[in-house]
Amino acid sequence: MIREKAQLSLEKETLLITLYAKALDSGLPTSLLHDRFAANLVDRIDEDFERLQVDVGTAQGVALRAKSFDVWTRAFLAREFEATVLHLGCGLDSRILRVDPPPHVRWFEIDFPDVIDLRRRLYPEREGCSLIGCSVTDPAWLSDIPRDRPAMIVAEGLMPYLGPTEPQ
Repeated sequence: MIREKAQLSLEKETLLITLYAKALDSGLPTSLLHDRFAANLVDRIDEDFERLQVDVGTAQGVALRAKSFDVWTRAFLAREFEATVLHLGCGLDSRILRVDPPPHVRWFEIDFPDVIDLRRRLYPEREGCSLIGCSVTDPAWLSDIPRDRPAMIVAEGLMPYLGPTEPQ
């Protein structure tokens, strides 16, 4: 198997921490998230994940947070048959695979172009899912989002990376 090289800048490498934490959790007998997709990606990425020093406690904390977001997303989609999900700062998260929405749900994965390029190489295409390579702080990506359905915004782990805005 040919392994993919991530080649991410230091601040974007943090997505490897959450990916590895979810993969570690998936191997535990007491796994909270059971994210086999994360475990598969860790095997497919040419990276020294041990250097990230993710311990079991961190893995379980990340898994618990992700599971909570999955539960909220499923609940929203159960209420809103035709919906849009905006997954901001998606990184390498496999939420769309874990939640497994029906094809009529519009799902958008938004992250920096190099992260989206890596996602394209690692994940299969999925009906109803669009990948947008753009900073979430650049309003240009919003023009690609239809406004005719209820929408849910998922921004797990993104907010600490966004600075305060200056009043205009």
